[in-house]
Amino acid sequence: MKQFFIFLTTVVILPVFNSSFASSHCGFFDADCWSQKSLNPKMVVKNYNPDLAFSGTTLFGLNKKTDERAIIEVDMNGNIIWDYVVPASMSKSNKHNELMDVKRLPGGNTLFNIRGSGIYEINTLGEIVWKHLDKYATHDADRLGNGNTIYLRGWAEKGEPQVVEVNSAGEVVWQWDGLEEYDIEPFSDVFAEGWIHPNAVTRLENGNTLIGLRNFDMLVEVDKAGKTVWSQKFLCERGRTWRKRGVDGLYDDDYLTGCNPHEPEIQPNGNILVTTRHPFITYELARSGEVVWEVDHRDVGFTSPRSRDVDRLPNGNALIQVDNVLYELTRDKQIVWQLEFPEIPRFSPGKMRKKYEDEPKSFWKQFKFKQLYRAQRISPK
Repeated sequence: MKQFFIFLTTVVILPVFNSSFASSHCGFFDADCWSQKSLNPKMVVKNYNPDLAFSGTTLFGLNKKTDERAIIEVDMNGNIIWDYVVPASMSKSNKHNELMDVKRLPGGNTLFNIRGSGIYEINTLGEIVWKHLDKYATHDADRLGNGNTIYLRGWAEKGEPQVVEVNSAGEVVWQWDGLEEYDIEPFSDVFAEGWIHPNAVTRLENGNTLIGLRNFDMLVEVDKAGKTVWSQKFLCERGRTWRKRGVDGLYDDDYLTGCNPHEPEIQPNGNILVTTRHPFITYELARSGEVVWEVDHRDVGFTSPRSRDVDRLPNGNALIQVDNVLYELTRDKQIVWQLEFPEIPRFSPGKMRKKYEDEPKSFWKQFKFKQLYRAQRISPK
């Protein structure tokens, strides 16, 4: 594997990467420290079935059109029980500084990343206890069992690290750039918001790493040396995407229908849960590629393809994000909890403009938030 050692190019890279344990004494309710106390989004709970839903709280991040961002935790009835408004010091006024991944850690702290800024860990008071600055950190950041943090660099260009693992001091201990195996046709000339645009990463129990390669419409498992030891391909049938990515020469019969596979999640039995776009389908796959469960979300009333997240809950249900909705689905495809955000557009920007092109300017003022990215259901235990 070709190595791209970040810490050796100190003049260019070190200003981008900066990890430290911080002692920011900015209490969550300190009005002089935070710019706001809450963004107060409108939320509507529907189809809640307490007997079938997995009870707990739900954690997610919101990005407001005015460049304000917040992490919010709600109960099953949509009541806010904890929230954290991201201070301007973490997120400069830039439309690309999006709050993306948000996770509650076992000790009660919260880990999140902001595109254009980096990765932060805060306690329940909103105090920063750790940070790692990397303007390319996006999509997914996980705290590993050994205390290290692994994360993605979604907009990185070819030749730059796509996946990075750092220790608590911010030192790079592992990275993957994909060059050795994928700097060949049909992948070498692909570019769509970065070269590979990885959108998910998970460190497996065997020490390998599962990565979602959005621009290649693939999931791959790589070993410690960066070699691909397993892959699952998806056939993206959208003409525009097909031409842009140029991966049609890759496919044989070993593929599933769908574009942009998102958030692959390893199940206790070794299967993989993953959601795709165009069409919007969630698959549970055996390692052989066999589909053991799937749902076409158009069949349960969701026509938008813009899904980014799916999680299997302890009771077997799935928590799914699509545009301005979070919903919980049983294995027999019954919606048993649904949280809607009326202030987030239901469709993509292009589709919204086309669908509501005749609406006056006042119509658009209701959409105060840009997007909902990922969510986590937290067990009371």
